[in-house]
Amino acid sequence: MKWDEVFCHTFKTVGQGIGLDVQMVEGCLVCKPLDQDDPRYNTDFILPSMKMVEACRADAFDFFQPFIAAGKLTEEQMHRASERYHLGKTRSGQPVFWMIDDMLTPLDAHIGNAWISTLLKKREPLLQYWCPTHCLFGQHLLNDNADSKVGSGIPFENVLARRPSSCGARLAACHRRDARMFSERNTTALRAKYPNRTVSIVESEASAVVLSELFPETVWMAYATTAHLTPDLFAPLEGRTVTLYPRTDPTLSTFLFFEDLADLTRRQYNIDLTVDTTLEDHATASQKERGVDILEFLIDNL
Repeated sequence: MKWDEVFCHTFKTVGQGIGLDVQMVEGCLVCKPLDQDDPRYNTDFILPSMKMVEACRADAFDFFQPFIAAGKLTEEQMHRASERYHLGKTRSGQPVFWMIDDMLTPLDAHIGNAWISTLLKKREPLLQYWCPTHCLFGQHLLNDNADSKVGSGIPFENVLARRPSSCGARLAACHRRDARMFSERNTTALRAKYPNRTVSIVESEASAVVLSELFPETVWMAYATTAHLTPDLFAPLEGRTVTLYPRTDPTLSTFLFFEDLADLTRRQYNIDLTVDTTLEDHATASQKERGVDILEFLIDNL
């Protein structure tokens, strides 16, 4: 892109924010009031916003159907979970998993294997220099008073069998590692602001949504992809007790990656963060080859 085009795009973005349409005409910048009816300048549908979230809302999804058919969940629970996570659906029927932070700001959305930020940038030239940020899927629940009551489901930790680890010397060393004592800074204030439930984090957004109804005593979130995982992503969970449930794999590499991530996060933030070992301890070789998550493991074993 030429310098004058970059210059014009920058001024277009600034002008749009103050109600002006900025264009380059014969080497000169020309400004005029925006046509408010022109959909190109409807910022609610250029960048992620709650209006965009509401525009694609849905409350029925295929990934719920096996649980409904098996009598484990009801249609009402599906609708409630869809409402809880502000789920959407594309015209082709794909779920839209919105990444909404604890300030109730939509940052991005996962649609299949794509991000809505990538799709929007391809469609809208004004967004070429936009650098989207991510948060944990379900992070908005930290600020969701309407859903702050502890559910009456079976405690999740009671469902998972706890046996000595059989994952080899390094995993045993990880288990022996003493978690350092966390400082008390901000803990009282944070827990006064947010509900006192613990947080459980899985990879799949769909798994988090289903688990939120099966085990409602904990707040279920999802990290969606390891590509954006850094300790800073967990900063809004400071003062919380958090358990990570990564997928399993035959080589133990995913578990060890999350052990290292958890260690780095604990060094920077006051979070009681642990990585669950259930899948590494009890998943079969076949399940590890398939790379099952905790929900798939429960389906297989219960």
